[in-house]
Amino acid sequence: MAFDTESVRAYMVRKGLRTADDYSDITPPEVRFYAQYKPSDDARDERERLAREASERMWEQAREAQERMYRMKEHMRKAREWGRENGFFVGTRGRIPARVWSAYQESIGEQL
Repeated sequence: MAFDTESVRAYMVRKGLRTADDYSDITPPEVRFYAQYKPSDDARDERERLAREASERMWEQAREAQERMYRMKEHMRKAREWGRENGFFVGTRGRIPARVWSAYQESIGEQL
């Protein structure tokens, strides 16, 4: 089985088994080490990369949900204010009545 000597050398340097400035020929034990451990290291690196990407997606979704919540909170504040100005009874807390909410959405021309 033939291996690219530069790949073997770079792997050995990454594992700390050879210095970066050591350009001597690779030895059979290094080739065996490379053949035995490189595939499992690559698989582990791939699992870690996928987990990192999943985590990044999760945090992005959480950030987007938080932004939606802040936008909705602002719309609710404006809907309460609009309802009071237009003769509807709207409490300061709790659920906004459906007729007030739908009238507010019509007034701004946006479906929330």
